[in-house]
Amino acid sequence: MSKLPVFTYQTRLKVTPEQSASLDAYAALYGRARAQASSPKCGRAFPGTISSGRSCAGSDSPPGSSTPSGSSSKTRSPRSRKSGPSGSRKPKGASKRAEEAIARLEEKKPGSNALHRKKRRLAILRTKLDALTSDRESGQVRLCFGSRRLFRKQFALEENGSASHADWKKDWQAERGSQFLVLGSKDEAAGNQSCLAMVGPDGSLRLRLRLPDGLSGPSRHLVLEGVRFAYGQEAILQALSASRIVTRQTKTGKLVRKREGSAVSYRFVRDRKGWRVFASVEA
Repeated sequence: MSKLPVFTYQTRLKVTPEQSASLDAYAALYGRARAQASSPKCGRAFPGTISSGRSCAGSDSPPGSSTPSGSSSKTRSPRSRKSGPSGSRKPKGASKRAEEAIARLEEKKPGSNALHRKKRRLAILRTKLDALTSDRESGQVRLCFGSRRLFRKQFALEENGSASHADWKKDWQAERGSQFLVLGSKDEAAGNQSCLAMVGPDGSLRLRLRLPDGLSGPSRHLVLEGVRFAYGQEAILQALSASRIVTRQTKTGKLVRKREGSAVSYRFVRDRKGWRVFASVEA
């Protein structure tokens, strides 16, 4: 694994309604694959290569996407925090400070509202700490794709501006499928297998995104023209030009040709204004 720092640059895409629909469908499929790959009910992780088979849900996973690595890292991250020495450090430290504040208030301001609030705060922190301890002992990992805040809005539909549960579910599914990541690799042309960037005559980028097999359409690729980054354009161009074919000798003395260069990963994100793309390259 490279120890070089990674920088990420972003720009807004100018897409047609047809292109936006293709990106929406890709993100929706990616969101389902990511959620199901993180579920313990799924017997195997989603393959992330173009030659992949089918998922446990029966739909093809996005080619070259980081569904397996992205989902497994989200699962490993909270598990490692809970099992490590710093897993419960924050609630433990906050509880200790709350206990010290309560001791001071009981001496200086007994029966005050401030003392009552601190006691409530301490009770909440102890509940959180007990939950963390229980999850760590049982090995349980809690993930919520789409944000917990939006998930909880279904229990108060009117207060949160939803006419019905179906209306909330539509917003929930849209949020869960609002982005996807196409993972780069240094041994691929232009640093990425499924999103190939080419430099145009005017210096802008032309992104050729391969669509998942599960999406039916007249073309297997989506071409985005005129992509230009206000910041980081030169760094991205330098990473794209680093790709080259080299000849290496194996231990047995055989000469092999291999591509090497710099990996370029792309994350496509939909917001209220449309679609943005984030490009991550090594320094």
